[in-house]
Amino acid sequence: MTPEEMERFLAARQNSSEDALMEELAQMTKEQERRGEMSSTRMEEIYDTLSPFLSERQKEKMREVIRRLKG
Repeated sequence: MTPEEMERFLAARQNSSEDALMEELAQMTKEQERRGEMSSTRMEEIYDTLSPFLSERQKEKMREVIRRLKG
């Protein structure tokens, strides 16, 4: 996802709960992994792209999601 796509993703979901947003991101990532489009490096790139738009709490939750996905 490009930074612009990520901005649109977040803007379209700005009224979503934090938990719902994190769950949707986790599901999208798992699907991309299944298709061979996601790697640990790519997860870090996505985090780096999203983090400026997230609160500290959201950053912590996203880190938690990434840790779980990396297994």
